[in-house]
Amino acid sequence: MTSILPSKRSPLAFYLLVLMMAIPIWALSRFVGVIGSLKVPVTDLMLAFTPLTSALILVLRAEGTDGFILFFKSLFDFRSLARNNWLFPALLLAPLIYALTYVALHLMGHKGEPTANLLVVPVLAAIMFFLAIGEEAGWTGYLLDPLQQRFGALGASVIIAVPWWAAHIPSIMAIGGTASDIAWWLPGAIALRVLMTSLYNSAGGSMLAVILFHTMLNVGRPVFYPSIGAHYDPIYQATGYAIALVMSTIVVIIWGTKSLARKTAPSVVL
Repeated sequence: MTSILPSKRSPLAFYLLVLMMAIPIWALSRFVGVIGSLKVPVTDLMLAFTPLTSALILVLRAEGTDGFILFFKSLFDFRSLARNNWLFPALLLAPLIYALTYVALHLMGHKGEPTANLLVVPVLAAIMFFLAIGEEAGWTGYLLDPLQQRFGALGASVIIAVPWWAAHIPSIMAIGGTASDIAWWLPGAIALRVLMTSLYNSAGGSMLAVILFHTMLNVGRPVFYPSIGAHYDPIYQATGYAIALVMSTIVVIIWGTKSLARKTAPSVVL
Protein backbone atom coordinates (compact mmCIF):
# COMPACT_ATOMS: atom_id res chain seq x y z
CA MET A 1 0.00 0.00 0.00
CA THR A 2 1.18 3.51 -0.73
CA SER A 3 1.16 6.02 2.05
CA ILE A 4 -0.21 9.42 1.11
CA LEU A 5 -3.73 10.53 0.30
CA PRO A 6 -4.36 10.73 -3.46
CA SER A 7 -5.69 14.26 -3.00
CA LYS A 8 -2.27 15.36 -1.71
CA ARG A 9 -0.39 14.10 -4.75
CA SER A 10 0.31 16.27 -7.77
CA PRO A 11 0.17 14.51 -11.15
CA LEU A 12 1.25 17.75 -12.83
CA ALA A 13 4.35 18.03 -10.63
CA PHE A 14 5.15 14.40 -11.36
CA TYR A 15 4.85 14.84 -15.13
CA LEU A 16 7.00 17.97 -15.08
CA LEU A 17 9.74 16.31 -13.03
CA VAL A 18 9.81 13.28 -15.33
CA LEU A 19 9.97 15.54 -18.38
CA MET A 20 12.81 17.62 -16.95
CA MET A 21 14.86 14.48 -16.32
CA ALA A 22 13.94 12.82 -19.62
CA ILE A 23 14.83 15.64 -22.03
CA PRO A 24 18.63 15.46 -21.56
CA ILE A 25 18.49 11.66 -21.64
CA TRP A 26 16.57 11.73 -24.92
CA ALA A 27 19.21 14.08 -26.29
CA LEU A 28 21.85 11.43 -25.58
CA SER A 29 20.01 8.63 -27.38
CA ARG A 30 21.46 9.42 -30.80
CA PHE A 31 25.01 9.19 -29.46
CA VAL A 32 25.05 6.11 -27.21
CA GLY A 33 23.34 3.55 -29.46
CA VAL A 34 21.55 0.33 -28.56
CA ILE A 35 22.30 -2.85 -26.62
CA GLY A 36 23.35 -5.45 -29.17
CA SER A 37 20.81 -7.53 -31.04
CA LEU A 38 18.17 -6.87 -28.37
CA LYS A 39 17.79 -3.42 -29.95
CA VAL A 40 17.24 -1.74 -26.58
CA PRO A 41 18.51 1.87 -26.51
CA VAL A 42 21.11 2.41 -23.80
CA THR A 43 19.24 5.53 -22.68
CA ASP A 44 16.18 3.40 -21.86
CA LEU A 45 18.07 2.10 -18.84
CA MET A 46 18.37 5.67 -17.59
CA LEU A 47 14.85 6.71 -18.55
CA ALA A 48 13.36 3.79 -16.62
CA PHE A 49 14.33 5.37 -13.31
CA THR A 50 12.97 8.87 -13.93
CA PRO A 51 9.44 7.96 -12.68
CA LEU A 52 10.87 6.36 -9.51
CA THR A 53 13.10 9.37 -8.85
CA SER A 54 10.25 11.82 -9.39
CA ALA A 55 7.92 9.87 -7.12
CA LEU A 56 10.46 9.62 -4.31
CA ILE A 57 11.23 13.34 -4.47
CA LEU A 58 7.55 14.24 -4.25
CA VAL A 59 6.80 11.74 -1.47
CA LEU A 60 9.78 12.95 0.54
CA ARG A 61 8.65 16.54 0.11
CA ALA A 62 5.05 15.77 1.14
CA GLU A 63 5.64 13.31 3.98
CA GLY A 64 9.24 13.42 5.02
CA THR A 65 11.44 10.45 5.80
CA ASP A 66 8.70 8.22 7.28
CA GLY A 67 6.53 8.52 4.20
CA PHE A 68 9.55 7.99 1.97
CA ILE A 69 10.43 4.73 3.73
CA LEU A 70 6.83 3.48 3.74
CA PHE A 71 6.46 4.22 0.03
CA PHE A 72 9.71 2.42 -0.79
CA LYS A 73 8.76 -0.63 1.30
CA SER A 74 5.44 -0.91 -0.51
CA LEU A 75 7.34 -1.70 -3.71
CA PHE A 76 8.32 -5.08 -2.26
CA ASP A 77 5.15 -6.04 -0.38
CA PHE A 78 5.22 -9.71 -1.38
CA ARG A 79 3.16 -10.97 1.58
CA SER A 80 0.22 -8.74 0.77
CA LEU A 81 0.25 -9.78 -2.88
CA ALA A 82 0.43 -13.49 -2.03
CA ARG A 83 -2.31 -13.10 0.59
CA ASN A 84 -4.61 -11.56 -2.03
CA ASN A 85 -4.03 -14.54 -4.36
CA TRP A 86 -2.88 -12.32 -7.22
CA LEU A 87 0.77 -13.38 -7.36
CA PHE A 88 0.29 -15.94 -10.11
CA PRO A 89 -1.96 -13.74 -12.28
CA ALA A 90 0.69 -11.02 -12.04
CA LEU A 91 3.39 -13.45 -13.14
CA LEU A 92 1.44 -15.33 -15.82
CA LEU A 93 -0.60 -12.69 -17.63
CA ALA A 94 2.27 -11.36 -19.76
CA PRO A 95 3.50 -14.83 -20.79
CA LEU A 96 -0.09 -15.63 -21.75
CA ILE A 97 -0.19 -12.57 -24.03
CA TYR A 98 3.05 -13.62 -25.69
CA ALA A 99 2.04 -17.25 -26.00
CA LEU A 100 -1.18 -16.22 -27.74
CA THR A 101 0.83 -13.87 -29.97
CA TYR A 102 3.18 -16.70 -30.88
CA VAL A 103 0.25 -18.98 -31.77
CA ALA A 104 -1.46 -16.24 -33.78
CA LEU A 105 1.71 -15.54 -35.77
CA HIS A 106 2.08 -19.22 -36.63
CA LEU A 107 -1.56 -19.39 -37.73
CA MET A 108 -0.89 -16.41 -39.99
CA GLY A 109 2.13 -18.15 -41.49
CA HIS A 110 4.91 -16.32 -39.65
CA LYS A 111 7.01 -19.28 -38.60
CA GLY A 112 9.79 -19.24 -36.03
CA GLU A 113 10.76 -20.71 -32.71
CA PRO A 114 11.16 -19.08 -29.28
CA THR A 115 14.76 -18.28 -28.46
CA ALA A 116 14.70 -18.77 -24.70
CA ASN A 117 18.08 -19.46 -23.09
CA LEU A 118 17.47 -20.91 -19.65
CA LEU A 119 20.78 -19.55 -18.42
CA VAL A 120 20.09 -16.03 -19.66
CA VAL A 121 16.43 -15.67 -18.67
CA PRO A 122 16.99 -15.41 -14.87
CA VAL A 123 19.62 -12.70 -15.36
CA LEU A 124 17.36 -10.88 -17.82
CA ALA A 125 14.44 -11.18 -15.39
CA ALA A 126 16.49 -9.69 -12.53
CA ILE A 127 17.51 -6.71 -14.68
CA MET A 128 13.98 -6.17 -15.94
CA PHE A 129 12.61 -6.38 -12.39
CA PHE A 130 14.65 -3.39 -11.27
CA LEU A 131 13.82 -1.49 -14.46
CA ALA A 132 10.11 -2.19 -13.84
CA ILE A 133 10.46 -0.81 -10.31
CA GLY A 134 11.99 2.31 -11.82
CA GLU A 135 8.92 2.86 -14.00
CA GLU A 136 6.02 1.57 -11.93
CA ALA A 137 6.94 3.27 -8.64
CA GLY A 138 6.02 6.45 -10.48
CA TRP A 139 3.38 5.59 -13.08
CA THR A 140 1.46 3.26 -10.77
CA GLY A 141 2.65 3.89 -7.22
CA TYR A 142 2.52 7.65 -7.23
CA LEU A 143 0.25 8.60 -10.10
CA LEU A 144 -2.52 6.02 -10.41
CA ASP A 145 -4.53 6.59 -7.21
CA PRO A 146 -5.03 10.37 -7.54
CA LEU A 147 -6.04 9.96 -11.17
CA GLN A 148 -8.43 7.11 -10.33
CA GLN A 149 -10.01 9.23 -7.63
CA ARG A 150 -10.85 11.92 -10.17
CA PHE A 151 -11.31 10.09 -13.48
CA GLY A 152 -12.03 6.47 -12.58
CA ALA A 153 -9.84 3.50 -13.36
CA LEU A 154 -10.28 3.56 -17.14
CA GLY A 155 -9.76 7.30 -17.40
CA ALA A 156 -6.65 7.10 -15.22
CA SER A 157 -5.27 4.27 -17.35
CA VAL A 158 -5.62 6.32 -20.53
CA ILE A 159 -4.15 9.45 -18.93
CA ILE A 160 -1.10 7.46 -17.84
CA ALA A 161 -0.84 5.53 -21.11
CA VAL A 162 -0.54 8.56 -23.38
CA PRO A 163 2.60 10.10 -21.80
CA TRP A 164 3.97 6.57 -21.24
CA TRP A 165 3.55 6.02 -24.98
CA ALA A 166 5.05 9.40 -25.85
CA ALA A 167 8.04 8.81 -23.57
CA HIS A 168 9.03 5.79 -25.68
CA ILE A 169 8.85 7.57 -29.05
CA PRO A 170 12.47 8.83 -28.98
CA SER A 171 13.64 5.31 -28.17
CA ILE A 172 11.57 3.82 -30.99
CA MET A 173 13.05 6.37 -33.39
CA ALA A 174 16.58 5.66 -32.08
CA ILE A 175 16.32 2.02 -33.16
CA GLY A 176 14.92 2.94 -36.57
CA GLY A 177 11.25 2.45 -35.73
CA THR A 178 8.69 3.53 -38.29
CA ALA A 179 5.54 5.62 -38.01
CA SER A 180 3.65 2.32 -37.97
CA ASP A 181 5.61 1.17 -34.91
CA ILE A 182 4.78 4.40 -33.11
CA ALA A 183 1.12 4.26 -34.13
CA TRP A 184 0.61 0.65 -32.98
CA TRP A 185 2.30 1.40 -29.67
CA LEU A 186 -0.47 3.86 -28.67
CA PRO A 187 -3.40 1.39 -28.49
CA GLY A 188 -0.94 -1.13 -27.10
CA ALA A 189 0.06 1.25 -24.32
CA ILE A 190 -3.57 1.93 -23.45
CA ALA A 191 -4.41 -1.79 -23.40
CA LEU A 192 -1.43 -2.63 -21.20
CA ARG A 193 -2.21 0.19 -18.79
CA VAL A 194 -5.79 -1.04 -18.44
CA LEU A 195 -4.47 -4.50 -17.56
CA MET A 196 -1.98 -3.01 -15.08
CA THR A 197 -4.69 -0.96 -13.38
CA SER A 198 -6.88 -4.04 -13.19
CA LEU A 199 -4.07 -6.00 -11.53
CA TYR A 200 -3.33 -3.16 -9.11
CA ASN A 201 -6.92 -2.74 -7.98
CA SER A 202 -7.71 -6.45 -7.88
CA ALA A 203 -4.64 -7.08 -5.72
CA GLY A 204 -5.66 -4.46 -3.19
CA GLY A 205 -3.43 -1.67 -4.43
CA SER A 206 -0.29 -3.75 -4.89
CA MET A 207 2.52 -2.02 -6.75
CA LEU A 208 4.40 -5.31 -6.76
CA ALA A 209 1.64 -6.92 -8.87
CA VAL A 210 2.21 -4.35 -11.59
CA ILE A 211 5.99 -4.51 -11.23
CA LEU A 212 5.95 -8.28 -11.74
CA PHE A 213 3.63 -7.99 -14.75
CA HIS A 214 5.87 -5.30 -16.27
CA THR A 215 8.93 -7.47 -15.61
CA MET A 216 7.43 -10.48 -17.37
CA LEU A 217 6.24 -8.23 -20.19
CA ASN A 218 9.81 -7.12 -20.89
CA VAL A 219 11.33 -10.57 -20.39
CA GLY A 220 8.75 -12.20 -22.65
CA ARG A 221 9.64 -10.25 -25.77
CA PRO A 222 13.00 -11.87 -26.51
CA VAL A 223 11.75 -15.22 -25.20
CA PHE A 224 8.47 -15.69 -27.07
CA TYR A 225 9.01 -13.85 -30.33
CA PRO A 226 10.55 -15.91 -33.15
CA SER A 227 13.99 -14.27 -33.04
CA ILE A 228 15.98 -11.83 -30.94
CA GLY A 229 15.07 -8.29 -31.90
CA ALA A 230 12.16 -9.38 -34.09
CA HIS A 231 9.73 -8.06 -31.49
CA TYR A 232 10.25 -4.65 -33.09
CA ASP A 233 8.88 -5.88 -36.42
CA PRO A 234 5.46 -4.21 -37.01
CA ILE A 235 3.64 -7.53 -37.55
CA TYR A 236 4.75 -8.81 -34.15
CA GLN A 237 3.98 -5.50 -32.48
CA ALA A 238 0.54 -5.26 -34.07
CA THR A 239 -0.41 -8.84 -33.21
CA GLY A 240 0.72 -8.61 -29.60
CA TYR A 241 -0.96 -5.27 -29.02
CA ALA A 242 -4.17 -6.50 -30.68
CA ILE A 243 -4.30 -9.43 -28.25
CA ALA A 244 -3.66 -7.12 -25.28
CA LEU A 245 -6.41 -4.84 -26.58
CA VAL A 246 -8.88 -7.72 -26.72
CA MET A 247 -7.97 -8.72 -23.15
CA SER A 248 -8.33 -5.17 -21.86
CA THR A 249 -11.68 -4.79 -23.60
CA ILE A 250 -12.92 -7.94 -21.89
CA VAL A 251 -11.78 -6.51 -18.53
CA VAL A 252 -13.71 -3.29 -19.19
CA ILE A 253 -16.86 -5.17 -20.22
CA ILE A 254 -16.81 -7.57 -17.27
CA TRP A 255 -15.64 -5.30 -14.46
CA GLY A 256 -16.64 -1.84 -15.65
CA THR A 257 -14.74 1.39 -16.09
CA LYS A 258 -14.79 2.60 -12.49
CA SER A 259 -12.47 0.01 -10.97
CA LEU A 260 -11.50 -2.39 -13.81
CA ALA A 261 -11.37 -4.99 -11.08
CA ARG A 262 -13.33 -7.63 -9.22
CA LYS A 263 -13.15 -5.37 -6.18
CA THR A 264 -13.51 -1.64 -5.87
CA ALA A 265 -10.37 0.49 -6.01
CA PRO A 266 -8.40 0.23 -2.76
CA SER A 267 -8.39 2.81 -0.03
CA VAL A 268 -4.99 4.40 0.55
CA VAL A 269 -3.52 3.88 3.99
CA LEU A 270 -2.22 6.89 5.90
